[in-house]
Order: sequence, then structure tokens, then C-alpha cells
Amino acid sequence: MRFSKEQKFLNQVESHDDKTNEREILDEAALIKLQSDYPNIPDDYLDYLAEIGGGNFRECQFNVQPYLFDFEDIGLENAYKIPNNIMFFGDNFCGDLSGFDFNKNDGKVVEFWHASAELYYTNKSFHEYIREQMLMDDNENDLRQK
Repeated sequence: MRFSKEQKFLNQVESHDDKTNEREILDEAALIKLQSDYPNIPDDYLDYLAEIGGGNFRECQFNVQPYLFDFEDIGLENAYKIPNNIMFFGDNFCGDLSGFDFNKNDGKVVEFWHASAELYYTNKSFHEYIREQMLMDDNENDLRQK
């Protein structure tokens, strides 16, 4: 399992009684539909949804949706102009979105910064990026404790 270390980490650092940490594991049919709708969707994103699930983590540190969305889906198509090849998977609860550039098809995460209306290419895979959002270092330590 690709995300076993991340699952163990979340089990250790999250409050199990906090409803904001609830996530929904996607079943095989939902994963197949996502892959059918977006043939170039990164495998590590799908693995995350199958192993950890869509929803918030670390008491609303970050939110990973179990689907992809664009500005039209959230009513911001008139407020911001970005290419239609950008699809988002999550947000940081501060108005910044994270997603993929399907024209590049490299599986790297792109961020949309709402304050500047700019796209920022992270050059990180979903797996690398989501560990960073969990505040988990390379040795599985909690960066909140440092």
C-alpha cells in the first residue's frame, strides 16, 4: 500500500473523536469512474482515495476531495481566468486550491493562489505534496511538534 506510512501517521496525530477528520474511502467503482472521466489522473491520487479517502485531515489542515472540480463547479469562473485543463482536488481552507494540469500530464501538483490569482507549479507528485500538507517530514515526524 502506497500510503501506509501516511495512514499510520494520521492515526497517531489526529484526534479520533474530531468529526473534521472523517474521510470517505472510495470503492473500486468510483475509482474506475474517475479514471474513465480523467484518463491521465495520477495513480497516487487514486491510491490515496482508495487507502486514506476523500475529506479533511489534521483538523482541517487540508481537504482532499474524492473528485476533481474546476472554477465553474464552485461558481468562480467569472472571478478568475485559468486554462480549462486545470482540475482541482483540494484546498487549504484559506481560499487556495490544489490540482493537476492535464495538458502537462506529469502528475505534478499545481496550486492556485487566490490572493494573486496565479498558478504555481510545485514540481511535486501528489504523494510528495500531500505528505507536506499533512505536516509530515521525510522521517514520519510531525512538523507541528518542531
